[in-house]
Amino acid sequence: MKIILFLTLLICSTLAQAQTAVATSGNTTAVAKAPSKQSKTTKTSVSISNSDNYYSLLANFDGWKTKKLEKLLADNLDSNLLSTEAGTKIWKKDNNGETAYSFILKEEKLKVSIDKELVSNETFEKLKALGEKISETLSEK
Repeated sequence: MKIILFLTLLICSTLAQAQTAVATSGNTTAVAKAPSKQSKTTKTSVSISNSDNYYSLLANFDGWKTKKLEKLLADNLDSNLLSTEAGTKIWKKDNNGETAYSFILKEEKLKVSIDKELVSNETFEKLKALGEKISETLSEK
C-alpha cells in the first residue's frame, strides 16, 4: 500500500511541474514550452525552429486564446497582407513569386514560416521578436 501511495505521489508531482524541452542540432534550435502551476487543463505548445535560412513556429493552444493571438498579429502585421479562407486568417508576403513569410492562424493552431533569404535582416528581427511575443502570449494563463 505504501508503494502504491508513493508511486501515485511521484506521478502527480511530475505532472504538476512545468515542462520545457530544448533540442539543438547544428545551427537549428527547437523549443517546446508548457505553462506551470495550471489551475485548469490546457493544451498549449509552441515549437520554434531557427536555422541559417529558415525560421518556423508551430503552436497549438486552447481556443479561448485565438482572439488574443489574432489581435496580436493584426497589431503587428500589415493588414494589406491579410486574407481569410474558411475561417483561417493568413498574412502572407511574397517576394518575386516566392513566399517570404506567412502567418497562418486557424482555430487553436498557428503556423509561421519565414524564408531568411527573402527578407531583410531588419524584417527578420522584427518578425522573430513577434514570434517571442506569440510564445509569451500563449504561455500566459
